Amino acid sequence: MKKILTIALITASANIYAQQYQSIKLNEKIQTLHLESYTGNILTKDKNTIYGISQSENKIIWKINKQELADQSTLESFSKSLASLSSAEFLKQSTGDEDIEVIANSPFAKVVFDNNEVIINTVDGNVLYNAAKMNNKILSNLLIPDENSMLLLITKDKNIYFQKYNLKTKSIDWESKLASVESYGLKLKNAYKSLFGDGKQASVNENKVTVKDEYIYTIVNSSLYQLDRKTGNINWGYADPISDFFVSNNGEKVAIITNSGGLLSSKQNLNLLDKKTGNKLWKENITTKYFTYLEDYVDKILVAHASGFNFYGYNDGNKVWKKDAKGDAIKKVIPIDQDYLYIADREMNLIDKDGKNKWKKFVEIADKDDDQVLYLGKVENNRVFYLTDVFGNMVDYSTGVKIWKRNVEFDPKRPLVYSFDGTKFLVYNNKRIYTFNPNTKDDPKPKGKVDVENDKTISSIEAFDWGICIVGQNDVIGLDNDGNTIYQKTYKEPGEASRRLLKTGSIIGKGYFGTAASLHSAIANAQVVVKYRDANGNLVEETSDLLDKQTKDRLNKKADNQAAVASFIDDAVLSQVKNRFNGLKQNRDFAFILARGENGAELIKVNKRDGKELQKITLGSNKPLYEIDPVTGGIFYASENEIRVYR
Repeated sequence: MKKILTIALITASANIYAQQYQSIKLNEKIQTLHLESYTGNILTKDKNTIYGISQSENKIIWKINKQELADQSTLESFSKSLASLSSAEFLKQSTGDEDIEVIANSPFAKVVFDNNEVIINTVDGNVLYNAAKMNNKILSNLLIPDENSMLLLITKDKNIYFQKYNLKTKSIDWESKLASVESYGLKLKNAYKSLFGDGKQASVNENKVTVKDEYIYTIVNSSLYQLDRKTGNINWGYADPISDFFVSNNGEKVAIITNSGGLLSSKQNLNLLDKKTGNKLWKENITTKYFTYLEDYVDKILVAHASGFNFYGYNDGNKVWKKDAKGDAIKKVIPIDQDYLYIADREMNLIDKDGKNKWKKFVEIADKDDDQVLYLGKVENNRVFYLTDVFGNMVDYSTGVKIWKRNVEFDPKRPLVYSFDGTKFLVYNNKRIYTFNPNTKDDPKPKGKVDVENDKTISSIEAFDWGICIVGQNDVIGLDNDGNTIYQKTYKEPGEASRRLLKTGSIIGKGYFGTAASLHSAIANAQVVVKYRDANGNLVEETSDLLDKQTKDRLNKKADNQAAVASFIDDAVLSQVKNRFNGLKQNRDFAFILARGENGAELIKVNKRDGKELQKITLGSNKPLYEIDPVTGGIFYASENEIRVYR
């Protein structure tokens, strides 16, 4: 449970800051506060009630008291059921510590009251699912958007069930018994021991569901199951621990990635399963250190991994190209039309659909194997732009010839932050700003020199029509288009304890409307990417619902698409770790800085255009409970039983 800390309001003696706020009072001391990005509503909870607060109306639009969810006898019966399961290791690992969990890609949230889990519609407070009344405990919840339903993994009567629940009708479509809690807990223990040995457990792709045709595929505790979409019958389960899977676009094949041994081996296997039986189709696995790219191409699959890059026939598993694409240590593959741009070791190359080279030679883009590739892709004017933590340049897409004979060199010991505004790339490194424009041959020489006291805290750089804005933990800097300083605001860190916390781990910034910024994708640790092509070789969107419970809960509303909501990415995130203090968040127009003031820690809202401070709010602690809406720039603070709204 989060510790709520009082937030004190400062009154500026010179009346520089309009410290006006709107107050919303709750019944008791606030325990948690969440921004629900799908609607923009605020979800908050005290000891006995959960509230929905409208930003536009600045008032409570609905509230639910826990006594309305279940009477005392129901809760007592429910508590007894949970007590009988409390020793199960499986349940311990499935217990979360969040009172409110916003369900990704939806306006729904799961709320916990005295161990009772309810799923609500945050738009109107309608209770869609009440676990206590069903005498269930929810172990995982996965949304199936096109059916207005959820696939739940629940426990009841000392057993574990799959349950498909219709959110519209508030009824159970079907329920399938998976196993007893006792036997499944033992299976879980053995599975992890087999997969990871006795050492530290590595992560697997849990809580993933794919709906394809008449089947539902999901991973539970590293085992893959196929369920009948209409009846819920478990058709088959693949018992060996798997890391990930995907279903071919025609639904006939299921590709699985498994670990071949314990942590010391660091090997992965790829094979195919028959959709009807769940049996392996290939006699031999493709075994390698890691996979970076998979592509479903009707009757074959493109596999790029640590030591190879080739198509394999679905039916026999044999290679299609006579020779693998040239290069070792394939780290990244990017499909472009009918071609493939890829990184091998420290170089990049371009091949066609038949595996033939389109460039005369490889292009070196890094110095060392562990250099980071921050951006690689085709841009305007038939060019490819590459940006690593040591080099930046563009090449002609047709020939592979560099636009600038020499790479722009960066200092890898200094932070590098970049953004793309749709026409050009901006790069900050070692107090210099570089501009890469694909539509010119202008040398991307650095502009000016940015005087930053500690550039390791710089988190974002953005281009505007008036110039450039750089934001860090302690700085907000505005530059004109020639690199001249318009303004520079530098702030003190808010105390030693906060300083230690803020500087722990990597500081990763993200441009709100731009590409991911600094140090985002390590060249040596590329994630597996899965793509699909149709019979004509055109890249197509995946037709199944591929959902991940770990997807960020914040969403970006699209006015022209009410049916689908894309995952929203925070503008600049200081830390992705749960329950870690987020001292810095920012949006397109405003920067938010945590600073040390005369009366303690302050949260300061700064206009990026002119550097003017719009709000300066004194906090009672370096760990307040607050939310910033990245769309509106509104600030929401919890102080005892009060929410203060700053615009």
